Amino acid sequence: MAPPRNLVVPVAVLLLLLLGAPWTHERRSDVRIITDENWKELLEGEWMIEFYAPWCPACQNLQPEWESFAEWGEDLEVNVAKVDVTEQPGLSGRFIITALPTIYQ
Repeated sequence: MAPPRNLVVPVAVLLLLLLGAPWTHERRSDVRIITDENWKELLEGEWMIEFYAPWCPACQNLQPEWESFAEWGEDLEVNVAKVDVTEQPGLSGRFIITALPTIYQ
């Protein structure tokens, strides 16, 4: 028995969305994550580092631009990274972070 005609279009749209889902995911981020364990990588090369907190509205507004900037990192010969100060409080102390977001070069 065929499905009722009024359900064919919504089901077809749902199938297209589900099948298209893998192509709608964002690509891998070029922003490196810096932690207490890997922060010494910053000692070599040129770096731009954003210190942020996930709950910070200004930090949230900066994220799309930071991701976009990171795409140019290789061309600019600079490594682009970020530090979540809520997960890495030692680094925020080491770099004397007093406001969010903070960007270091």
